Amino acid sequence: MISSLTSVFLASLTAVSLVLSSCQPLAASYDYTQPVPQSEQREDSWFDDSAVIGHSLMEGFEMFSGVDAGIHFFTNTGISAAGVLGYSQFDLPNGGAGTLETGLGQKDFSKVYIMLGINEITTSQEKLKTNMAAIIETVRANQPEGIPIYVLNITPTTEKKSGSSDFNQKNVKRLNEALAQVCEEQECYLVDLYSCFADENGYLPADISTDGVHLKSPQYRVMADYILSHTVEK
Repeated sequence: MISSLTSVFLASLTAVSLVLSSCQPLAASYDYTQPVPQSEQREDSWFDDSAVIGHSLMEGFEMFSGVDAGIHFFTNTGISAAGVLGYSQFDLPNGGAGTLETGLGQKDFSKVYIMLGINEITTSQEKLKTNMAAIIETVRANQPEGIPIYVLNITPTTEKKSGSSDFNQKNVKRLNEALAQVCEEQECYLVDLYSCFADENGYLPADISTDGVHLKSPQYRVMADYILSHTVEK
């Protein structure tokens, strides 16, 4: 009789446990509405087998960051989000030149970083979002399912450049808003390089820039370290 009651009691505890466990909240999913928070800084090897898609700042990153890792760069000095998919002179993983789609089809990458927007500084937010979404779709169609995609937003310009050209603070912030929306809608990781380089007034300090837009060579290592300390563990 005691054994029977014990069995009933244990069965009841199991049932209650199952009910309670089913009521526990699910682990919070990643919040794509926010930039990637600061994390423990990774070694350069974090970039191994990654791809970078971008413009002249990413060419500067390749030349001056000193990152010791196997990165493939799909870059061109004047490239824009609107022009990426039609450009046919990217260096390809298997050699030669071709389109981004061809290159992505030649190798499976560990992750992809995209930095675009500065070369279309006066474009509308909707056009930038449409073009970025098309690039992201191309990446996902030609890479393993679930590949992490990081979007690097637009770095600030100097106060002098901002006051004398279309490369002004208003346009930079406007397009960065669009990039943030793209990351939310496409579930990509936003790396806030703007905050990395902006001074207290939101400008790029003149002493770390060559022309009001581009960075002096030591700053590309700063960029690399910032990216390496803003990562997401899958």
